[in-house]
Amino acid sequence: MAGTQRDAALVALFDEITSLAQASDDFEAAAHATLGSVCELIGWPLGHLWVPADLGDDFVSADIWAGSIEDFPALREVTLRTLFSPGTGTIGQVVTTGKPVWSRDVTADPLFFRAQQERDLRVRAAFAFPVVAADGVAAVLEFFSEQAAERDEPLLRMLTALGHQLGRVIDRQRVHQLVEGNRHRLRQLIETSMEAFISMDAAGRITEWNAAAERMFDRPRQEALGRLLHETIVPPRYRKAEEAGRARFLSTGRSNVLGRRLELAGWRPDGSEFPIEIVVWATREDGEWAFHSFVHDITDRRRAEQALRQAYEAEQATVTRLKELDAAKDAFIATVSHELRTPLTSLIGYLEVVSDADAGVVEASPPGRRMLDAMIRNAARLQDLVEDLLAINSINPDRLEVDAAPVPVGEIVEEAVRVTAAAARDSGHGFQVRLDAGAGHVPGDRDLLVRAVGALLSNAVRYSATGTPITVHASAAGQQVAIAVTDTGAGIDTDELPHVFERFYRTRYAHEHAIQGVGLGLTIAEAIAEAHGGTITVVSTPGEGSTFTLNLPVSAPGPDRGRPGRPGGRRTAGGVGGRTGRAGRAVPAPDPARDGHTYTRTFGVYTRTHEF
Repeated sequence: MAGTQRDAALVALFDEITSLAQASDDFEAAAHATLGSVCELIGWPLGHLWVPADLGDDFVSADIWAGSIEDFPALREVTLRTLFSPGTGTIGQVVTTGKPVWSRDVTADPLFFRAQQERDLRVRAAFAFPVVAADGVAAVLEFFSEQAAERDEPLLRMLTALGHQLGRVIDRQRVHQLVEGNRHRLRQLIETSMEAFISMDAAGRITEWNAAAERMFDRPRQEALGRLLHETIVPPRYRKAEEAGRARFLSTGRSNVLGRRLELAGWRPDGSEFPIEIVVWATREDGEWAFHSFVHDITDRRRAEQALRQAYEAEQATVTRLKELDAAKDAFIATVSHELRTPLTSLIGYLEVVSDADAGVVEASPPGRRMLDAMIRNAARLQDLVEDLLAINSINPDRLEVDAAPVPVGEIVEEAVRVTAAAARDSGHGFQVRLDAGAGHVPGDRDLLVRAVGALLSNAVRYSATGTPITVHASAAGQQVAIAVTDTGAGIDTDELPHVFERFYRTRYAHEHAIQGVGLGLTIAEAIAEAHGGTITVVSTPGEGSTFTLNLPVSAPGPDRGRPGRPGGRRTAGGVGGRTGRAGRAVPAPDPARDGHTYTRTFGVYTRTHEF
């Protein structure tokens, strides 16, 4: 074939294969056509296709031939059993380099090792070129001649370009397979979905109806497909609105329902209705609108919501009733306590008069005196209980009014020690009081603060062994004054610490040792502390004792009384013991001759020991 004619034939072949590659998504058919066209152009009898193996990077024969392969049985047999790894043999070289390979004489070419395995192949020349897809060499086309032939560079350049065109067929085929795979997975997902999936065309006819839709609307797929949607699942009273909304969207592109999750009513063939949740969206396919929706039956959710509403209403009724009972309880306690207070006050007054030897009302024998003291002591205990019950109803940090005035810290401690003296005397305790120089005044209600410190002292007396000392230490640090009460008693277990300020709470130790009290003292003390913008903290070691610390601000509380939130550190360690006074207003030294107590001065801090 003359050079000009051959070039024209090559161009025609290129155009033919290019058109085929652009029109086809079937690579094997395109490859077979290319093999035949090339063989016809160059006059070689055989063409063959190599493809990747199912596993690994090797290439194997696709057993696709152009030409009379039956005339070359030995070549076909050895080709079918040969496997090429990247870089090995002629085909491996093409895969690795991405370039064509030409073998002038296969019998003398060490890369063409099929000729070494089988001597009578009846072929002499061969060449191969790659089919290049987006991710590299995807196939190899191989051609054979019965005569030895010199390398044809123009032919190889043209065929290399054809290999890239064929690679586009593979790319499209892979994309098509990927799309079909995704479509198949999506269809499986929709079909197995627990929610009903329904599609309709622009005319409103159902085009998709999955298994969940069959179950939900009690209508088989074949019966539903092709029916008008609004006549199939929409209650009759809403059908005109559905048609009007779809028509408005098709004409204006506006919709009030697309893309929104709506709660509507569903309809079944038997005329029954049930609540559904539906979301609808639209797609445009081949110039036509289509509508798709997921539908969820919310009957169970509505029932659960109704049950929750009923439970909430019942709970609110219970809360209201409990508040009424709590108010009635508070009123009862207040009434009974007030009724008990008057006779108890008179009883204690008369008992004190009777017990006063100087008054000369009654001369009691020693046994009588002991009984009289016991009566006075228990009457006083009953009076304290009545006062605590009255206080727990009235002392609340949220409504307790504090008329703040400067109060000397020393007076608070002195008065609290005095009112606790009787209980301390009976149990043989002594109070060791330390007043640091910086602990001057705090703004507050004197009587309430005395009551708070007194509650801490009473608590220490109850939970300390007879005769052990109780330390009261008033100190100042920053903008706070701390009054710490320390005992060497039973201590409090870690799991009980968070509860010691709760109303009527009593520790295991209190129950086991029948310690007197109803568990109100610390609750009252905490309420007083918080009403003054302060806190009460506690640190305790079981078996070694406890330290309760009343922390008070040195400046007057604001309108909200500066009360910290309850989650704050009221039960955390800190602010207790071991702090010396800071520089501040001079405090006159105590006068032992005036009050009859014994003082010890240590590093500018006066310590007084009370003995009863």
